[in-house]
Amino acid sequence: MITSTVRRKLNRGEEILTAKACYADPELVELIASSGFDALWICLEHKCLDPAVVYAMIQACRLGGADALIRVKPANHTDLLWLLESGARGLMVPRVRHPDEVAAIVRMMKFHPQGSRGSDVVHADSDFGRMPLADYLAAANRETFLVVQIEEPEVVPHLDAIAALPGVDVLFVGPGDLSLGFGQPGAHAGNEVMQVVDAVAAAARRHGKRAGLPCAADQVAKYRALGYSFFNVISDYRCVTQGLKAALEMGRAR
Repeated sequence: MITSTVRRKLNRGEEILTAKACYADPELVELIASSGFDALWICLEHKCLDPAVVYAMIQACRLGGADALIRVKPANHTDLLWLLESGARGLMVPRVRHPDEVAAIVRMMKFHPQGSRGSDVVHADSDFGRMPLADYLAAANRETFLVVQIEEPEVVPHLDAIAALPGVDVLFVGPGDLSLGFGQPGAHAGNEVMQVVDAVAAAARRHGKRAGLPCAADQVAKYRALGYSFFNVISDYRCVTQGLKAALEMGRAR
């Protein structure tokens, strides 16, 4: 069974740092995964990727020693099963509006008694069929985690209900889409968004879950003080663009 670094840190109450892969390059994914991050966020919401490429990216996470965290909005259980069976440890669900959709996803991703996931025990997450069935089912439930994105104004009244659901591990604020939903594009630290940031931290604390969000690395301390402990702090896109800008500025300096 592919064990989860994030799950281990969740259980120990430790802080979690993740990075985002914007480019569908397994070698780059392995490079980032092997650099020390706990998980690598692979997005299937804003990108439509060849399943073989997604498998290679998940495999690259395994080789690099980081969890694969896949952002996906499932239409049905088949949108999730192959990702989990390929070795993805975490699922991130975007644009959530109601607890019922979260409960349905928990049922899809967890085996009995926590859910109703079906089994096909010949893939990476079951050691390619070499694990005893009972051990595999228990380990799969234990080693997977669910991140629910809070990025729609409509979901805010349901924060406590979502945080209370068994199988939910992290409430993850999406400041960009929240600012759009509030009619204030780009106001990632505006009053309405920050009220949600505070409300998410409070709901997570009440129900023993984690609060997370994306932020620059130099902003981690700020959000840690607000009760956050799950952070996405960098992406390959930002590494490339910031590195290019810095090199140009330095090279042209007089």
